[in-house]
Amino acid sequence: MEFLQLDVFADRAYSGNPLAVFPDGADLSSEQMQAIAREMNLSETTFVTSVEGDTYSVRIFTPAEELPFAGHPTLGTTWVLRHLGRVMGDDVIQRSAAGETPVSIRGDEVRLRRTGVVTDRQPDLDVIAEMLDLEASALSCTFLGKELTPGKTDAGIEMLMVPVSSLDVLGSISPVTSKVKASGYMGAYCFTPTSETTIRARGFWPMVGVDEDPATGVACACLGLYLADRVGGFKGEVMQGVEMGRPSRLLLSCDADGVEIGGECRLVLKGTLEALP
Repeated sequence: MEFLQLDVFADRAYSGNPLAVFPDGADLSSEQMQAIAREMNLSETTFVTSVEGDTYSVRIFTPAEELPFAGHPTLGTTWVLRHLGRVMGDDVIQRSAAGETPVSIRGDEVRLRRTGVVTDRQPDLDVIAEMLDLEASALSCTFLGKELTPGKTDAGIEMLMVPVSSLDVLGSISPVTSKVKASGYMGAYCFTPTSETTIRARGFWPMVGVDEDPATGVACACLGLYLADRVGGFKGEVMQGVEMGRPSRLLLSCDADGVEIGGECRLVLKGTLEALP
């Protein structure tokens, strides 16, 4: 069985977030998909289960579990199907367990659009501080004239958004896995603004087998919902993965009507599984 591996949210190969895509995964069982994703050991691996015109269905796995939706797998899988000629149009519909997601392709840049909801505007600061090993006073920042504090949003997966007071604080974060587990959160998307149009972020998801992610598309979409709610909207870029040595550039645009995220993709390798689990 053939697969392709590419870097998503990458201006060049060997940056961004790696993704393995299996374009012919319809005959695999859930158990086989999970075993293959564990073997690939990337933050996500995708399996295309059907293609009909410019609509396709996909299943998305971390090394530990299946996800209903994820951002960089959506963009990367769409790019691969277009690269292979399995879809032909510039506008594609992806179907996953979280429903349909419209995706547009313009050269190496791919964008998706999601809507969602704010689920919690005032989570417990002490719980968040404990799990991130920070002082509660560090869990805020000022952006576009507004004081930001943690909140939860859902753009396909519910995620915790955590503003922090500086780049130094952002760089110092080292989550305590036992505290994350006790908190009930999947992890946290921590961020701080560096200008009115740029944000630095780190994504920690130990509960799905990803200690730190170099680029987290669904979390960026959740951040867009958060910013639309807190400051009215945003258009710019989010830099993630810098601390990991895999700089990733995520384009983000959001307002009251929804969120659009995007980035570029770079094909790195093609391979063949010599044995199935």
